Amino acid sequence: MFREMLIYFSAFVGLFAVVFYFLGLLGRRPEKKVEIVDSELPSVSVIIPAYNEEKGIADTIKSALNQDYPRSKLRIIVVNDGSKDETYSIAKSFESEMVSVYTKKNGGKGTALNFGISKSKSEIILTMDADTIAEKQALKKMMPYFRRKDVMCVTPAMAIHNPKGFWPRLQQIEYLLGIFLRKAFASMNAIHITPGAFSAYRKSFFDKYGGYDTSTITEDLEIALRIQYHNYAIENSLDSVIYTIPPNNFRSVLKQRKRWYNGLILNLWRYRKLFSRKYGDLGTVVLPVAVITILFSVVLTTYVFVQTLFDVWREIYLFSAINFDLSFFQINKYTVERFFFSIFSNPLFTMSFIFVFILLGYMLFAKRSVKRNAAIKFSMVLFLVFYSFLFSFWWTVSLFDALFKRKVVWGKD
Repeated sequence: MFREMLIYFSAFVGLFAVVFYFLGLLGRRPEKKVEIVDSELPSVSVIIPAYNEEKGIADTIKSALNQDYPRSKLRIIVVNDGSKDETYSIAKSFESEMVSVYTKKNGGKGTALNFGISKSKSEIILTMDADTIAEKQALKKMMPYFRRKDVMCVTPAMAIHNPKGFWPRLQQIEYLLGIFLRKAFASMNAIHITPGAFSAYRKSFFDKYGGYDTSTITEDLEIALRIQYHNYAIENSLDSVIYTIPPNNFRSVLKQRKRWYNGLILNLWRYRKLFSRKYGDLGTVVLPVAVITILFSVVLTTYVFVQTLFDVWREIYLFSAINFDLSFFQINKYTVERFFFSIFSNPLFTMSFIFVFILLGYMLFAKRSVKRNAAIKFSMVLFLVFYSFLFSFWWTVSLFDALFKRKVVWGKD
């Protein structure tokens, strides 16, 4: 009975969330493609914090220089955060009237960003991770959103660069989902994470409310919640496509997720007042559903996994007791028949089918923007088979870290 209640409640919350976000996006008025002439564009400082990024720093600087933006209004500030490799010397080779390169003692990404902000006199601050490649029009297409005075930040559409192998392919689908969700959240003014890879901010917000919080390991999450807390808006530019290089092994991915999830736990507690009707859909739907989904995903996945192992062991034990032929062929045939019968006769199958159908809709929406991410069929299979288990595992580890106050160090961003 407990199992059924858990499954159906989780299915209800999940379906409610995906349908609510889908309808929220459909209910938004179509955006008018507004072009801003060069004379109306604001000045922009692209700040690139870098620590041991010798492999990608050159391509990132080239990508920033390649932006279709007036040269007189674009400045690139590279902050070497005490790298131990050749990051600084590579960045220094690009130094010019447009590109300034600084170095400082290692203090973390937040300190590097704040250092860059202190060196900027531009109207807009754009943060760019040192492993990021942006399409040529990405920056310019963000600027029309700043015509609204209450918009303090504009986020991009993020995708995985050249996904090959198990971990990048798994994250490929995750990031495509993020493209849809970020746009849906923008329709409700409920964006609660501004990616460090390529997000643009009004410098006036930093001047009034301070720079990045250097005490947190997820400074992009904290600054987004701070913007929402002060009742400003965060927008999303679906046409501003950027590509990031993901971690490509189990250890790096786990390290990244522990940082993300622990940062989410601590910052949601810090900004717990956001869970209020005062903050509209963000406070009454998006954040509560996120918390509920995480908790039930961990509990349900763990419970189902353990219960399934117990059921298999029990059935094998019972059939052994009556001398049932447990040869490979017989048990395989029986297991397959029983598996498909239990799946197709269960009402939960219908709910899962609806969920996958909506998920495919999300993918088609995201694919319209990210044309370089061509093949997703195999990635989708990997995602559907493995992601829920990995997601629950990452969160279980992160919750234990938070509960026992274990130190979480910087991982791949």
